[in-house]
Amino acid sequence: MASVKLKNVYKKYESAHGGVMAVNDFNLDIDDKEFLILVGPSGCGKTTTLRMVAGLEEITAGEIYIGDKLINDVQPKDRDIAMVFQNYALYPHMTVFDNMAFGLKLRKTPKHEIKKKVYEAARILEIEHLLDRKPKALSGGQRQRVALGRAIVREPKVFLMDEPLSNLDAKLRVQMRVEITRLHQKLKTTIIYVTHDQTEAMTMGTRIVVMKDGFIQQVDSPQVLYEKPVNVFVGGFIGSPPMNFVKTRVRKDEKGVFLIFGEAEGSVLQSRAQAAEQKLVKPTMIYLPPERASKIEELGYIDKEVIMGIRPENIKDDPRFFQQFPDAVVEGVVDVREALGAETLLYLKISDVDFTARVDPSHKFKPDDEVKMVFDPTRLHIFDAKTEKVLPV
Repeated sequence: MASVKLKNVYKKYESAHGGVMAVNDFNLDIDDKEFLILVGPSGCGKTTTLRMVAGLEEITAGEIYIGDKLINDVQPKDRDIAMVFQNYALYPHMTVFDNMAFGLKLRKTPKHEIKKKVYEAARILEIEHLLDRKPKALSGGQRQRVALGRAIVREPKVFLMDEPLSNLDAKLRVQMRVEITRLHQKLKTTIIYVTHDQTEAMTMGTRIVVMKDGFIQQVDSPQVLYEKPVNVFVGGFIGSPPMNFVKTRVRKDEKGVFLIFGEAEGSVLQSRAQAAEQKLVKPTMIYLPPERASKIEELGYIDKEVIMGIRPENIKDDPRFFQQFPDAVVEGVVDVREALGAETLLYLKISDVDFTARVDPSHKFKPDDEVKMVFDPTRLHIFDAKTEKVLPV
């Protein structure tokens, strides 16, 4: 197996209008035996990056190494990589055995060795009983296993996987996620895996690269990306349901520093009583804990606009939080309730802003119920309104 290194890699597609930069200054060291996920929306450059490692796309600038070897000018067949595609790319006229053996036959591998490797891979993937069948007689999940088997028998230094589960139904995708993770643990291989599905990324990868518009946004473990996103994009992309965001203003009074949204436009701060009297939207105020309050004041954000982010599970209806954070209680109305068995999602209107809360299913909220919740002020994410980068508070 081998490590992979991308150094100042660019990919530009030329056109009559000056071209499009698909991948912009990509720098990354991928460790030997690592399961690395490239994730992001369509058009972010993740598949282009994978194809440059495979040699299927020429790089515009930069260097790519597999192990210690610079592979910029090395042909795809000589890079010692195996690629698993979205559409499986199986030969319809060949049996499963022949599909899996095809790459080895091209390499003039001895017949007894081919048979040994194919049967070993088939055993690992539990498809020994399918070796005489042709692809049309297989289910989607079985075809995916054959495509994986074809890659495994080659014993490559690096596996490249381009959205390999996107053609499977929801239940099978969950099953194959587990299969591929188990396969990685068993084979101890380096895997670079592309997906647009953040659930796939969170459950499978040892590290995740979040991409947008050709740029790396953040590289870290799934848990760090979830708990400490560096910007609004990462916070909103990682997590299901996604993080809630609202533009708020930082204010200070005799009680402390607070975030406020839902103020009457163009007015000074309204009291709740005044707002109710004038039939305005009630402003929502969330006081920050002293340590966070002093940091945001030191950064000069008093009376400035920021973006507040909060995960659905940090909007609490637990009585303990009402006692602990009385100055972070918010009032809202239930718009929609989704019961998911182990949890319930509430879609709320708070000061005319939409929020999603993840609550205990035993609480029987109904649409149009007026509710009080607590925004856990220790778990708020605060971003600069212009740069959308997280503030160190």
